[in-house]
Amino acid sequence: MRLRTATAVVAVSGALLLTACGPSAPAAKRAPAAASPTHPVFSKRLDDRPYAALGQTKAAKNVTFTQTVTFSAKEGDAVLKTSGKLDFAAGRADGSLGWSVAEGFPDGAAKALGTVDAHRRQDGRTARLVIGPQNLDYRSATADYWLRYTGTTPLAADPHGYALLAANALRGNQAPFSGTLLEVLAATADVKDEALPDGGHRYRAFLVGSSISGFLAGTVPAGGLAGTVSNVRHPLTMTVDRDGRITSAETDVSQAIAKGDDSVLAPVRNLRIKLTLDGYGTSAPGAVPASDTLLPATGAIVRLRETKAGACVDFHTGMTDTALVVKADCERPHDGRILARPELPDGGYPGHAAAQRQAAKECRAAYRDAPSAWTGENVDEKMFWYTTPGEDDWKGDAPPAATCYVLSR
Repeated sequence: MRLRTATAVVAVSGALLLTACGPSAPAAKRAPAAASPTHPVFSKRLDDRPYAALGQTKAAKNVTFTQTVTFSAKEGDAVLKTSGKLDFAAGRADGSLGWSVAEGFPDGAAKALGTVDAHRRQDGRTARLVIGPQNLDYRSATADYWLRYTGTTPLAADPHGYALLAANALRGNQAPFSGTLLEVLAATADVKDEALPDGGHRYRAFLVGSSISGFLAGTVPAGGLAGTVSNVRHPLTMTVDRDGRITSAETDVSQAIAKGDDSVLAPVRNLRIKLTLDGYGTSAPGAVPASDTLLPATGAIVRLRETKAGACVDFHTGMTDTALVVKADCERPHDGRILARPELPDGGYPGHAAAQRQAAKECRAAYRDAPSAWTGENVDEKMFWYTTPGEDDWKGDAPPAATCYVLSR
């Protein structure tokens, strides 16, 4: 998730036996059995085995996965954890995703990674996804309902279909749930093989940089990837069981992070990704419980600037476009209350700083004049939030306007 342009203001102010002479020789270790000449993975050419293991994994029908993506700074880590169940054959998945952020992790990097929304860190909060061939259902950490994104139906609030593209991007090419290392395990080079005592194998290889750049694009923000990422190879360790199915994969892609002072992830020193798989054949994904509320996204989502004074909204839609919000029932828990949509002085775009000052002035007045029932639900006493219109808003048919609101939870 990326940040909306919002500002807070305080209102009012893995052998032969030899006979030895002399002392008994230690027992020889039993070597793993040689691979069958027809094994679906181990009989393949060495460099082809990671890809063959991916195919064997998908042939198992379903599996449980857990993945961590760890951004490490001097002050601590920010960890994105995803977990759930995958059904490769049916193209279905269910899972959760959420951030765990060390208290000292730099704010700027935290915001760039989307570990916060426009208002506060989302540490410890877990969102849910249920993915099918046609529908994608999303439930935020704070909502008591699910949003359903359907097929190719664009949102009324997003006629160009950008949000729908973002929703469909949550489906992977190699797995129903996107963003796992399964997406890039076919792009390996210089594979080394180590047979393990349990009949499995450990492969050490390198991931091709060009595959990593596309893979990370869904997690690392623009400006956070190094320009030479496609020219760099990243170390990969992957283990498979005796049947050739992947049980774990781990890589260090620290070289993919832009290190310059102008990088949005400048404080981040290391980036590691670890995936584990188990529960083969016994991990059928679940569905949205019949008792839960399920809302069609196309009718529930609006643009923040289209809301009216007194309206209640939830800020988490599961999409990267943070200008989109969910219409909420004011009689139920909600994220925010809209106080006003004041128009700003026309006459040409004055620049961001001036526009921001104008928006702050109008919203300060709106806070003072709003009904106490609206400001009374504010969780940040005497503080309001506002958005500032951009340059394009001064070129439209409607007058440029700010959006003033308070947080209700």
